[in-house]
Amino acid sequence: MKKLLLLCSVVLIGLSTPAYSQVEFGVKVGFHSFDLSNPKDIILPGDESISFRDAKIGFQGGIYTHIGLGRVFLEPRLMLNSTRVEYSFNGDNGGIFDNIKDETFTNLDIPVLMGFDFLFFTGLIGPVAHINLNATSDLFDIAGYDERFKTATYGFRAGLCMAIGNLDLSLEYEGNFSEFGDHINIGGQQFSFDDTPSRLVFNLGIRIF
Repeated sequence: MKKLLLLCSVVLIGLSTPAYSQVEFGVKVGFHSFDLSNPKDIILPGDESISFRDAKIGFQGGIYTHIGLGRVFLEPRLMLNSTRVEYSFNGDNGGIFDNIKDETFTNLDIPVLMGFDFLFFTGLIGPVAHINLNATSDLFDIAGYDERFKTATYGFRAGLCMAIGNLDLSLEYEGNFSEFGDHINIGGQQFSFDDTPSRLVFNLGIRIF
């Protein structure tokens, strides 16, 4: 929570920058991948297990502020994103298709990125916070399953942006500091896939004013 308050403070400081800075507002939409490089299976009591199987392309959209500060700029964003993943649950008597479990997350992402000129592009780097707003999961079919999401999780973004008129095209890599699946709680015991997720994020930004 302290880290989240610090992140919000950075945004507020940016928005209170003196009038000589250049301030622009706009919207961003895009899509993202989701990847676990080497996830381990979650082993449950009774020799049951949950395996990470696949992740679908996710989508995001939101607003941003571009605050010019001389040769660099600050770009805080508020972005809603949705991600759907698939798990394989091994241990019950169903067939293989009955054991595929879907889970969908809706998060509020708060990146605060610093931009600087880099060759023919603009470089972007900075922290990002993820706040879980909603989740639906087939894992509730497992006896004793519960979800316990953290207030916020944190990561970082780095990427390149290209401006074309009032449009901005950006491709960013995102790393995260929390193990994926640590919201999974079964019988009072917390689990995870012992791997941190990464994403490739593509955004189209449209400056409004």
